[in-house]
Amino acid sequence: MAKPTSLGIQFPTRRLLKGLTVTCVILLLIHIALTICHYRWIELPWMLRELFDVDEEESIPTWFSSGVLLLVAVVLFFIYRLKRLAGDSYAPYWAGLGAGFTFMSVDEIAGFHETLNSVIEMSWAVPGLVVAVVVGLLYLKFLFSLPTATAVQFMMAGAIFVGGAIGVELATEPFLYNDELDTLAYNLWTPVEEGMEMGGVIFFLSALFDYLKNSYQMEFNVAPRATK
Repeated sequence: MAKPTSLGIQFPTRRLLKGLTVTCVILLLIHIALTICHYRWIELPWMLRELFDVDEEESIPTWFSSGVLLLVAVVLFFIYRLKRLAGDSYAPYWAGLGAGFTFMSVDEIAGFHETLNSVIEMSWAVPGLVVAVVVGLLYLKFLFSLPTATAVQFMMAGAIFVGGAIGVELATEPFLYNDELDTLAYNLWTPVEEGMEMGGVIFFLSALFDYLKNSYQMEFNVAPRATK
């Protein structure tokens, strides 16, 4: 009988990323299908729509998005631990990213950013954009310390996420001002926004796995070798 002689690190990242991507696409398509069906053909029960509405806090897509954000936070704290043990001066930056993604995971469910709209007159996306720019400037030195390919991937992921979370949010503000949130047009914009957010996070997770593999020679996708 074959017995493993070396386990290494058994974590199928490619399968995980593919599963997350497929799940993301399916959830977006369900939202789109239900939305078109509701506004074009037959009025659907609110509970069914809410269950798959990407713009609702208490929905399957939102919980999925929150879970992916939390997974990214775990990976970031894992890298922080490795960097701290190695005495890397940039270790706190990884911890800062981990804390940020943890907050975003909780916010995805709690909706803190939307509550901000009840406190200030302007859209939460405006101060959100300011925060994104400030964080980006504070992390420039950190980005320059990374391998070029990793830095480019990080910036691309950030651009996709911010483009959805803030860019699309600002672009759809007229729907709110004109009391047109309960329309087909608006509800077809929300999967664009959430799709860019989830896509950006999944792409960032892929970049983190590539960084770990290249920097620490972690063979995530290999099976244990066995001898007879």
